[in-house]
Amino acid sequence: MADVDGFAATSFATVPDTAPNIPTDPGPEQSRVHLRRHGRWLIGSLLLAQALFVLYLLGTYGRTLVVGDLAAWARFSATGWVSGDQAGNTAMVLHLVFAVGILLLGAMQLSQRIRQRAPALHRWSGRLYLTGCFVAAISGLWLVWVRGTVGDRLQHIAITINALLLFVCAIMAWRTARSRRFAAHRAWALRAFLVGNGVLYFRMFLALWLLVFRAPVGFTPSTFSGPFLTTLAFTVYVFGPVSLLEAYRWAERSTSRTRHRVVSGVMIGVALLLVCGAIAAVLVLWMPRILRVGH
Repeated sequence: MADVDGFAATSFATVPDTAPNIPTDPGPEQSRVHLRRHGRWLIGSLLLAQALFVLYLLGTYGRTLVVGDLAAWARFSATGWVSGDQAGNTAMVLHLVFAVGILLLGAMQLSQRIRQRAPALHRWSGRLYLTGCFVAAISGLWLVWVRGTVGDRLQHIAITINALLLFVCAIMAWRTARSRRFAAHRAWALRAFLVGNGVLYFRMFLALWLLVFRAPVGFTPSTFSGPFLTTLAFTVYVFGPVSLLEAYRWAERSTSRTRHRVVSGVMIGVALLLVCGAIAAVLVLWMPRILRVGH
């Protein structure tokens, strides 16, 4: 369970020294170094967003859970707590607890230092992470299809595909680790890490959209449906995360500097979007709800 290929590469081939004043072509290695650096920027931006999301969850759901005021969850989510729905409320608690767990453990799994210096900790935290992925995904599907939640059927289908992708990535990460195919294991683990943040992406980019347009452009708030939300759901839950990683891996394996530069530009753009989305989510969604706790 760790970073893959260049996303956290720490050693690169170097360009050989040359005589002074002789024009040289450094070849693709320098552009590959830049690609890897920008991949790390993207992961760093995502980890920052995750940290802010965890603080929000702890500051709202966590605070009310500690004092036993679970009914207050209805103020944070339309289906956060439903009186009399014991199964649904249990699913909600499991979903939130394990969601926080996988957010924290996912960051730990990315640490190359832990992987090298404490391999036993890496393995056990990886097992806990994969277990958390399954529990969070299954409880999330229960909340979508059994309890019911906001959004239309297309959004629910996108969430379901996201859960299935997470299942596949988690299973493959486990199988490749068991068979000691560590390069493939890191690839599948990073896919699981990126896919598992779909809910976070959706909230961040929705908040950024609202902050930019100052209005619900492209969707109807009363039904929480519309072309923008459908497009956003399939982008962040289904196509975006895996496509971004595969584009990176495709460019990293290539000797084409053009590919390196194009995908580097994409990495920088997405990293900036993640930072802006996290800030927007704090301002539009998370901080107002934290401030309402206890009032």
